[in-house]
Amino acid sequence: MAKTAYTKTELKKFEQNILDKIDEVNKSIEGVRSSTRPTNSVFLEDRSEDFNEGTQAHEVEKNFLLMSRESDYLINLKKALQRIKDGTYGICEISQKSPEKCESPDCPLISKERLMEVPNATKGVFCKEKKKLNLL
Repeated sequence: MAKTAYTKTELKKFEQNILDKIDEVNKSIEGVRSSTRPTNSVFLEDRSEDFNEGTQAHEVEKNFLLMSRESDYLINLKKALQRIKDGTYGICEISQKSPEKCESPDCPLISKERLMEVPNATKGVFCKEKKKLNLL
């Protein structure tokens, strides 16, 4: 009989991995914030003549996009923690909704390796690829 859920021990390991990732993301966001302090702003009145405003504006925009992406990732990691509490973490959402559509050998579980690398994953690799190709 196929395994349908991860054990409490396995879930604890996943939870610690997620908490570590959250810590990394928070540090990354703080690093970006500190590099975009007002002293680096293109809106300061006291700028040197050779200051390249275009480059600075590009850096500010790049940092904003990075922070936005990291914030989205942080939200998804927190959702993953909630799925651990709900007992649905690691279960492919495609196989939950339509078990007959999932042909993955690990069905309904997402592989441990994938969850350690992409802790916010909600689909197994097989289902993700099929969904990407509009086959689901």
